Amino acid sequence: MMAIKKVPSDASIRIGSIWFPVRSLPAALARHTKLVFCLTGSDDHPYSLRGSATGLKFQDRHLLFCCGHQIANIEPRNVVIPLDKEGRTLISGQQMVSLDHVQELLGEEILDLTAMRFDPAKYGPSPVDLGFFDIRGSDVWNGDPQTTFLVFGYPTSLRSLEIDDVTGALSGLKVKMIATAASYIQASQASGLHAIRLLRSGDYTSDGLSGGTVYHVGEDAHGFYCGFAGLVIRGSETSDMLHFIDPRAIYPFFRHQEWLAAEDSRATAPPNAQTSDREPGFP
Repeated sequence: MMAIKKVPSDASIRIGSIWFPVRSLPAALARHTKLVFCLTGSDDHPYSLRGSATGLKFQDRHLLFCCGHQIANIEPRNVVIPLDKEGRTLISGQQMVSLDHVQELLGEEILDLTAMRFDPAKYGPSPVDLGFFDIRGSDVWNGDPQTTFLVFGYPTSLRSLEIDDVTGALSGLKVKMIATAASYIQASQASGLHAIRLLRSGDYTSDGLSGGTVYHVGEDAHGFYCGFAGLVIRGSETSDMLHFIDPRAIYPFFRHQEWLAAEDSRATAPPNAQTSDREPGFP
């Protein structure tokens, strides 16, 4: 079981409005961190694995985040995630969202972050919505360096491929997600970027953790809670240090996605139809 500093092992912890035994926290959060598949078009080797991604939901908008360096030179329609735990069904999103158009961010590392918009209604009755962490503004990390962080992702070194001896084709795949605590090191000079140190409990490198999820554990008048803290943007092969982008730097993706959706609505709306330009934010 993952030990969380200052939280008793028999305590309960809140995620959103739901309370869980603290021992169940990794299992409750795991579904929001995805393994990225990229379709190759090959019958023998139909996909390549490109590390981690994070599903986030804010005000009924669903975005899947990963880093651009993970999916470089891959067509957006070929970037997919598993719909079920067994990975039998792979799905892609409807639209890519980036901040490349924001002149003020030129040269900043956040431009390596990219997102894919998902509309759960397009997949019929399915658990798509449950795979996106619902951001609750009051619970997001407020910059307190004394908090305990929790990091989720799929290290490359914990993958095992099974190859058919006769055909040489991929016949099986085993992967393992890690859920480990981390402590704060310092803020980076880059906008919205922070460094944390993994408290590893296993033999694996940080390769594959880009796009992974960072949560934090806090305490309010009602007890302990777990909220969103950011997204892993890069790690180091030779140290326990990770860099992550904090929530307030991620919010513009949701704002831009709302603008894209509004543009789509305007393009398909009947005459005299109106669309909303309201701009929400993390409270």
